[in-house]
Amino acid sequence: MKKILFVILAIMLILASASLAMAQNEPQSYPKATQEEPSIGLKIVDVLLVRPIGVVGSTVSTAAYIAISPLAFVMGLGEPAVRVMVEAPWRFTSCRYIGEFNHYKDERSIMGVWDFF
Repeated sequence: MKKILFVILAIMLILASASLAMAQNEPQSYPKATQEEPSIGLKIVDVLLVRPIGVVGSTVSTAAYIAISPLAFVMGLGEPAVRVMVEAPWRFTSCRYIGEFNHYKDERSIMGVWDFF
């Protein structure tokens, strides 16, 4: 069971790093007509692996944010913390087309949440 989980994690990391490399090489916005549709394999991996893991990760991250939010607001880090711990995980999980890992439905880059740093 551990070997299967390790293989699944390795595949997800490879796909994520490949999609991030592609996202860095592509322009920020481009017409939808010139964009290629993701393969069936990427769509299946997204629906069966990435999105369920994203829901779990987003839920855990949101719970952690709720626990640390009083301290974050006192230290003046409320908005960056909510962007990184709540908005980014839920947006990655639910606001992109199936099988696409480099941009959201509104054509913003996945890495756009990190613009405030």
